[in-house]
Amino acid sequence: MKQILIATTNPAKITATKAILKKLGYEGLSFADLDLHLDEPDETKLTAEEIAAEKALGYAKQYADLPVLTRDDTNTLIGVDEEDDPKNHNKAFVARRKGEYTDDNGSELFAEIAHKYGGSIPCRFDWGYGLAWRDGDEIKVVHGLAQTDIKKVRIVDQISPKRVKGFCFSPVTQALIDGEWKFDSEFTDDDCWKAYWNIQAETIKSLLDQLEE
Repeated sequence: MKQILIATTNPAKITATKAILKKLGYEGLSFADLDLHLDEPDETKLTAEEIAAEKALGYAKQYADLPVLTRDDTNTLIGVDEEDDPKNHNKAFVARRKGEYTDDNGSELFAEIAHKYGGSIPCRFDWGYGLAWRDGDEIKVVHGLAQTDIKKVRIVDQISPKRVKGFCFSPVTQALIDGEWKFDSEFTDDDCWKAYWNIQAETIKSLLDQLEE
């Protein structure tokens, strides 16, 4: 099975990306799997897709043995005032409003914002993916974007008792699956595929197809 380096330390991203790559016929390996210690590239771009490509290139410059897959997530809260819009900088936004960023502080803040707007806010998740690999002396980089439907994902003012480490939105996010709203943090693997992973798999496959050309 062909191997891909999943260039992140976020456990939620690693779990999801390994599952998606396995379905696509690849083995995803984390930094821990390979005992790698790479410097995290600076993020200077504005969109999830551009940041993912930037990070893929930065990691590929440090590690040449495997293609490098990166992911950057942004979210858009639909219909909120300027003061309640994190503008794709969730950690800084939470730290500013709560004093410091933690997963729990983030969950509490976004639940409070949802309560302010009547209990729920339509939300769109953008997953930018970047893939970089060595081709002789050249590093090639491709990128793509996956998005959720704003009619099928929302932030709510309830907080699920279950958590997903590294993803503060998980306990306050619900997705519409087979006609039922379910908390992200309570998803089964089947729920993950229906709500998120199939969407992301399409984008990742398009990048891997370019790798194989």
